Amino acid sequence: MSQHYEVLARKYRPHNFQELVGQTHTIRTLVNALDNNNLHHGFLFTGTRGVGKTTIARIFAKSVNCEEGVSSTPCGKCTTCLEIDKGQSVDLIELDAASNTGVDHMREILENAQYTPTKNLYKIYLIDEVHMLSKSSFNALLKTLEEPPAHIKFLLATTDPKKLPITVLSRCLQFNLNKLSHEEILNHLKFIMDEEKLNFDESALSKIAEFGNGSMRDALSLLDQSISYGNGCVKEEDLKEMLGLVNHNEIVKLAKLINNRDAEKILSFVKDLAHKGENLANALRDLTSIFHQISIAQVIQDNNQMSSEIADLANSFSAQDLQLYYQIAINGQKDMNLSPSEQIGLEMTLLRMIAFHPDYDDREKKNLKPTPNKKSKVIDTAAPKESPESSSNLREPNEEINKLDIKNQKEWEDIIKTFDFNGAGKMLVKNTVFKSLENQTLVLTLSSDFLNLLTPKTEDSIRNGLHKQYPAVELIFEPGETNGDSLSQKESVEREQKRKETESQFLSDDGLKELQEVFNSKVDLKSIKSIKESDNV
Repeated sequence: MSQHYEVLARKYRPHNFQELVGQTHTIRTLVNALDNNNLHHGFLFTGTRGVGKTTIARIFAKSVNCEEGVSSTPCGKCTTCLEIDKGQSVDLIELDAASNTGVDHMREILENAQYTPTKNLYKIYLIDEVHMLSKSSFNALLKTLEEPPAHIKFLLATTDPKKLPITVLSRCLQFNLNKLSHEEILNHLKFIMDEEKLNFDESALSKIAEFGNGSMRDALSLLDQSISYGNGCVKEEDLKEMLGLVNHNEIVKLAKLINNRDAEKILSFVKDLAHKGENLANALRDLTSIFHQISIAQVIQDNNQMSSEIADLANSFSAQDLQLYYQIAINGQKDMNLSPSEQIGLEMTLLRMIAFHPDYDDREKKNLKPTPNKKSKVIDTAAPKESPESSSNLREPNEEINKLDIKNQKEWEDIIKTFDFNGAGKMLVKNTVFKSLENQTLVLTLSSDFLNLLTPKTEDSIRNGLHKQYPAVELIFEPGETNGDSLSQKESVEREQKRKETESQFLSDDGLKELQEVFNSKVDLKSIKSIKESDNV
């Protein structure tokens, strides 16, 4: 009979603090407390899934109940340690709060807390996802948590500590567990594959570690799936087929096309990917990762830590371009689900990288350049043809071409307040900061939080507003940080200052203070408004 298969997450679950991956700050604190026998009665472990909350709690349970004595190094061989590892210890009461939220069940469990442990030094309550308990259950828990018997230890674990009552938080030592780093997960995956004596591509394990997103359990589950798919091997090509990933070489090629700003070849490339049935959302995600790798390569400048293709790309991209492309790619991922199709979403994201580039010149704009909003003129076809030199005389009498002349943010804000920008256009320009004006090309830094408003319709609306007085102006938006300098941010600060002044004046009134004292009441701060605000309601 074949041996029963044990999933990797269970088979390689750490049995002591030395085997744990990451969480050094938590381990150090617990080790010192255990070795000095200076133990609190309540511990709360918080963090996302798969970072070691319940694993640390079980190791702690072994450490305090090991038959060789309390220490940070349980023997792992005594009856107690083995029972805890197998989940068979009568003095370790594990409760899943997600499926046991009722107060009656909690009371029944806690009523037994007064009795001494059956065989160990401590009776330990391990409550997972403790934030799922009902309000009544929390109240029942709190009574025991406030003044627990000396033989009781509470180990609480949660992915959402914000939902815990402050009364519970204040009675526990809290340990915030971090997501595991890519390197920590990758090294552990390689260790497991070596222990299992299985073949693997390191690039495939690196991709699995990336998909783990800081969770060791998620990464190990994907590794299990990859081993089965590859019949005992984890290869990059198999992983690509299993997850619908785009070949790395294809992503590198796409990055080169973007650097060359060749729109036609980019669209053709995306079309080919779509016809091959590639996952285009993953393609955009991988492209974003490539931009990050290139940026890191430019900073560390160590060819031993990067592939030759990344090193070549690092020499061809500018740091400014990478920041622009990365920001657009991140926002493109958010918008992908809103696009009519993945292909359209990816194409528009890549075209945005080209259109927002500072060096996007007239030759590149030939198919996208907006038509200036000028009055159309009727020309008599029977009239003599004008020479190029005399074509400027076709303007209306007394018509002048005004030239925009602003030099700073203050002058740009005056334009915003003066011109008739409508709806989303008004909101968008108020969240821009003046960057430069050269040869009637106005460059504005647009807050990255408002990139979703930059639709072709909104952009045309803003241009049309400017062209009414300055028809020669070209407009370029660059995503970036406005750092509190935009008109919208200044107005927000001003409103907040006025609100605080109004609130302060109102609360300082002697009559109000007397009313509060007589009726033992408090003012609803949200209800305080200036007379002007009240009139507008």
